[in-house]
Amino acid sequence: MSDISKLVRQRNRLLALAAISFLLWQGAWLAQDLVHDQAWGGEPQNSLIDVVMVVGSIGWVVWGALYYVLAVRIQKSNSGPVIEDELFKHRRDQALTIGYKVVVVALGGFMLAGLYADFSAAIAIRAVLILAVFTPLASFVLLDRDDGEVEA
Repeated sequence: MSDISKLVRQRNRLLALAAISFLLWQGAWLAQDLVHDQAWGGEPQNSLIDVVMVVGSIGWVVWGALYYVLAVRIQKSNSGPVIEDELFKHRRDQALTIGYKVVVVALGGFMLAGLYADFSAAIAIRAVLILAVFTPLASFVLLDRDDGEVEA
């Protein structure tokens, strides 16, 4: 496996870590909002939510540090143009398009749900923001998962 292929795999693993960490971190915040908004309280539920939130936020911080290390490695190896080729840009654009479509559908769904259920705007906004970050990251990782070897 070439050095470029290793860097591409590391990038994809880090993006997967980012997606999962963000989903855990912000999903726990959303769950906390739901618990408080719906008055479902309870110490065991809140403790589990707090643990998930801490794990997700630590994962997000670790992702940021590791991504910085990866960026430095890519810069030192002068492989940025090879890694960010036309296929990368195409898959990135596809992932952003998928994310955009999911956000538009979610907004429509929340507008429709607002007609039948009573929930705070903060819950809807947080849910849409989670989708806006998670969906493109996860979509890119899924689209790029079959990219085993990169030709140098």
